[in-house]
Amino acid sequence: MSFPKEFFSKDYFFGKTNSNYGDYDKWDNNRYWRTIISTVERHGIEGRSLDVGCAFGFLLKRLKPYFKEIHGVDISEFAITKAREEVPVAVLKIMNIEIEKLPYPDRYFDLITALDVLEHTESIEASLKKIIGKLKDNGFLIISMPFKDTLPGRLFHLIDKDASHISVLKRKELFNIINRVGLNILEKRYFSGAHYKPKFFPSNIEIVLQKSDQGVEI
Repeated sequence: MSFPKEFFSKDYFFGKTNSNYGDYDKWDNNRYWRTIISTVERHGIEGRSLDVGCAFGFLLKRLKPYFKEIHGVDISEFAITKAREEVPVAVLKIMNIEIEKLPYPDRYFDLITALDVLEHTESIEASLKKIIGKLKDNGFLIISMPFKDTLPGRLFHLIDKDASHISVLKRKELFNIINRVGLNILEKRYFSGAHYKPKFFPSNIEIVLQKSDQGVEI
């Protein structure tokens, strides 16, 4: 099952029925993205970056000083239009990663981010394989997504208004997938759905991963 691009319209980012955002512009603040930027600085990541599900380009805008190339893809035409205004130097494409090939050479990126994206795809494992094929050996992948095996996670799953969240897993299921596709877990961070809420109400996870230099069989 793949949700149509039309689902991710203006109402998805600013409405109150199809998603949990309400007003996506509130995500344009340094506090929300601080853990990603801190990871880039701590590991000295540079070169080329790709944000899968880049939305309005708020992360790309903050990654720009660290990379010689910044790229973003999103299923939403509305979001990409906004991102082109927000980050004109970024190379941006409208695409559905579940049914379209990522239009980049293999082993091209030093960093790929996929934040709150994989739960929108029918097969997280297949989506991860597609993404990491474009990642350099020893390159970094940062993902985040909700999970459902804590009380806050189960509660969030029950009240979640986003019908496109079709693959919300238990953490063990996610870790098993990560192991199967040949990624190494470097860091794990837990948070609530708003990212800066206390981590003792965990319903979401952010994971810093590194691709094995032995490569991954796609």
